[in-house]
Amino acid sequence: MASIRKRGETFTITAYLGYNNEGKQIKKTTTFRPPENVTPGKAEKLAHEFAVVWEKQVKGYVALDENITFAELADWYYETVAPNVLREQTLIPNRRAMENHVIPRIGREKLKNITPPMLDSMFCDIRKSGNTKTKFRFKDRSVIDNINKTKFCKEINIDRTTIRSARDNCVTFEIAKKIAQGLAIPFNALFDDVTPTKEISGSTLKKIKLNLSAIFTAAVKKEIMRRNPCSLVTCAKSDTPPVQCLDEEQSRKFLEALKEQDDFQLEVIGNLFLATGIRPGELCALHWDDVDLKTGLLNIRHTLIRINGQLRREVPKTNKSERKIILPKYIINLLKKHKKLQEKYSRGLGDMWINRGAIFTNLTGNYTSRSHIGRKIKLVLESADLPPLKLHSLRHTHASILINSGIATKIIADRLGHSETETTQNIYGHVFEESKEKTMQAVEMALFT
Repeated sequence: MASIRKRGETFTITAYLGYNNEGKQIKKTTTFRPPENVTPGKAEKLAHEFAVVWEKQVKGYVALDENITFAELADWYYETVAPNVLREQTLIPNRRAMENHVIPRIGREKLKNITPPMLDSMFCDIRKSGNTKTKFRFKDRSVIDNINKTKFCKEINIDRTTIRSARDNCVTFEIAKKIAQGLAIPFNALFDDVTPTKEISGSTLKKIKLNLSAIFTAAVKKEIMRRNPCSLVTCAKSDTPPVQCLDEEQSRKFLEALKEQDDFQLEVIGNLFLATGIRPGELCALHWDDVDLKTGLLNIRHTLIRINGQLRREVPKTNKSERKIILPKYIINLLKKHKKLQEKYSRGLGDMWINRGAIFTNLTGNYTSRSHIGRKIKLVLESADLPPLKLHSLRHTHASILINSGIATKIIADRLGHSETETTQNIYGHVFEESKEKTMQAVEMALFT
């Protein structure tokens, strides 16, 4: 039976839950505050009734500690649970999203006080308040034009691609801070805050909800909480627009434009995207030992990720992402020519060449980044008067060509590295619908026209 002790206007209730491995008694304590304007006798009776219900609830929850704050729970999750179930490239942005959006709003709330209506209000506020990921731009870009970029990047621990991107585009606060410290120039004198003030998308809000729910679910499994308040939260509508891609005529124009520009490596990259549907990170991680130039077999078994500003070659998230693709003869010939040109160029650089074995490199042999390729591809699209699509749209273009060619969904899913065919159908649903209409038109033309 729980013990009840009156302390001023409240009652302290203690439940005893046996002993731990060290022989110490396990107990849990809570506080009951009776309603206002009740007699002392009525207050004590209500306290006893509450104690009976609370003790029944707390039995079996040896680790129950709903008096800790959400910020403390999040720290526990990301330090002890997440490293065992999430990859580093997933854990870091997930934790950053919690620190940017959730902890400022409910970080100080005790777990026992967090309710589904409170979370509904929080998500509504997050969406309206907009994107909290700050972005900064140089006031005067010429400030980094006359510095030794290789030496400077080593001093502040960022790569050359990042510093080039910083000159022409926006950067995060972390990168801007490093640059300001490295140049010994006051931050506000060097950068302008150009953070866009727009609503967070429904799909981004949905990701935040899934991350938050994972934290509460882990707390329930470890008997820190009784329930997951996120399970009853109203889910945000997904407002992800349909994937964008080139049609067949636009694809041919794009390939012609690749031939006309003077970067042969970029021509190989653009052709490989359309021929294989490879992911940008997978393409950047390709090594020469991943492709057999005699048989044309391409092994996709790594992806290139950026962690804390550094590029790293890692294995993919799922086993399905590792796959083999037979390359067309035209692509094999492009790769053979590219390899000869790369070998000739590397010999000219001598010791300055970083021999990682990568197929696609920067000027010194190191990995090239998807952002760098993306900027170059946009220029090619612009020169051909084509839409300014993202790099991933070339993968979507490959998928749409397969769908419109009548290839089975299972084969397309395997080629793209999707774990389930449902993923393929969800991403390319509108393409499948257009393909159905083309199929009907083909039948009509063949038989009834």
